[in-house]
Amino acid sequence: MVPRVSRGGRSFAGAWKYYAHDRRTPEQAEEGEQVRTRERVGFVHTENLCGIEDDRAAIGFMIFTAEQNTRCKQPVYAFSLAWHPEEQPSREAMIEAGQEALKVLKMEEHQALLISHTDTAHPHIHIIVNRIHPETGKAVSLSHDHRKLSTWAQAYEQKRGKVYCQARQFNAQARAVAKEQDGKPAPRRYVDDTVAASWARSQNGNDLRAALSAKGWGLAKGDKKEAVLMAVAPNGRAFSILRELNKGLDKTQKIKAQDFDRRMSDLKRDKLPSVREVQQSMQRRKSGEQSRQHTPATGKKPEGQKQPDPDEGRTWALEMRIRAEHRGLEARQEEARKHQQQAAKERLEKAQQDAMQAQHIAEQKKELREARERIEKGGLGYRMSGQARQDRATAQELPKQLEQSMQHVENWITRERGKVAEAFKAFDQKQANERRELERKIEYAREAGAWPETKRRQDTQEPQRQPEPSPQKQQSQGPPQGRSRGRER
Repeated sequence: MVPRVSRGGRSFAGAWKYYAHDRRTPEQAEEGEQVRTRERVGFVHTENLCGIEDDRAAIGFMIFTAEQNTRCKQPVYAFSLAWHPEEQPSREAMIEAGQEALKVLKMEEHQALLISHTDTAHPHIHIIVNRIHPETGKAVSLSHDHRKLSTWAQAYEQKRGKVYCQARQFNAQARAVAKEQDGKPAPRRYVDDTVAASWARSQNGNDLRAALSAKGWGLAKGDKKEAVLMAVAPNGRAFSILRELNKGLDKTQKIKAQDFDRRMSDLKRDKLPSVREVQQSMQRRKSGEQSRQHTPATGKKPEGQKQPDPDEGRTWALEMRIRAEHRGLEARQEEARKHQQQAAKERLEKAQQDAMQAQHIAEQKKELREARERIEKGGLGYRMSGQARQDRATAQELPKQLEQSMQHVENWITRERGKVAEAFKAFDQKQANERRELERKIEYAREAGAWPETKRRQDTQEPQRQPEPSPQKQQSQGPPQGRSRGRER
C-alpha cells in the first residue's frame, strides 16, 4: 500500500476532468481538445453526497459546498492509494481502504469522490475530497497528512500479514519523531539509516551482505558472540544489526530474534570475518588508496619511505572491483525493473483494448449516445414514430447490457493482472538469484585473492610460440610461396 498526496487545488472540475477520464494524447493537448473517454476508469464511488451516484453531479455539489467558505483558497484535496501488483483487491476492499484513509485524515464526514483506475499494473484509486465540511462550513486542517497516511498504510499492510513496503517502516524510524519515551527523546538512528535500508532491500543474508558492501560497509560476526551479526561502517564503527533495526520501535513492531535468524539462515556465520578483521581490511584498503594518491609523479620514492606492500595494492584493487560489480548489478537490475514495469503496463493496456473491442464497448456507447441525443432533440413527429420507440427501448435496455459488458472487461483485466503478478514474482526471484550469484563470486574472489576472471587469465598462460624453422628445413619441406620469395629478395 503506497499513499501519494497531490498538491492542493482550487478547481473540482479540473480534478474531475483529469481523474475521471483518460489521459490526454499529445495531439489532443496540442489542439486543446477535451478528453471524453473513460476507458481507464474501473468504478466511481461517492461519500457523503446525499445519495448522488453520478460523479459529474457529485462534483457540482462539492463546488456548491466549497463556495460556502470564502476564506479557504484551496478546497480541493486529492490523494491516491496504490496496491502492489501481486495484490488484487476487490471493489469493496478498495472502497473500505479509502474510507479508512479518510478517517485517519479526520475527513470521514467530508464529501469525497473515489475513482478507480485500471491503466497500470498496480491497482489504485484516486480520492478527491472537499476540505469544507458540508454542515459546519469549516476547512479541515491538513497538518502532517503525509505522515498520518504513511503510518496508516504501514498498519494496513501489517494487519494483512504481508509487508510490501518495508522501507517505509525504517524511514519512519529515521525521522526520529519527537516522541517522548520514559521522559527521554526517542533514540535517533545512525547517519543515513544504511543498516535499515539494506535490510529492507534484502531477502536473505547474502543479499544483506551485498547491500552493505555496495555502501562500503562490512558484515562480520561478533567478537564476543559469534552468533551476533555485526555491521561495520566505513569509519570502523560496528553495530549489532538486530539491535540497530529494533532501535526506537514499539515492542509490537520489533523484529524477533528467531525471525531474524530464519532470514539470515543462508549465512555461514562461523566463516564470517570478525569485526576486527573487517576493520583491518578496511584500514588496508584505505591505506592502499592513500598510497596511490600520494605517489610522486616521477616514480621516485622519497628516502626513508616504507616500500608499499604489494598485497595491499591487490586487496585494494579487488575491493574496487567488487564495488564496481555491485554498482553494475544495481544499475542493470534497476533498468530491467523499469522495462518490466513498462511491459506490464503495455500488457494491461492491450488487454483492456482487446476486451473493450471483444465486448463492442465503443459501439454500444455510440449507439446509446445517439439514441439519447435523438430522444432529447426529437420533435413531435419523431416522438410518434417507430424510431422513437426503438430509441426509448435502447436507452432503457442498453445500459444494463453495457454494464454487463464492462463487467466482462473488468474480469478480463483481473485475469491479466494475475498473470502480471506471477511475472513480477518470477522477475523478483530472478534478480534475487543474480544477487546471490554475485555474492558467491565475491566470496570466492576474497578467498582466492583475485576476481575469478583475472584468476583464470593468470592460470591459463599463453602457449609458447614454436621457434622458427631453419632455412634447411624450409627447403626440405618444399619451395617457399611466391610472396615469401619476393620478400626474401
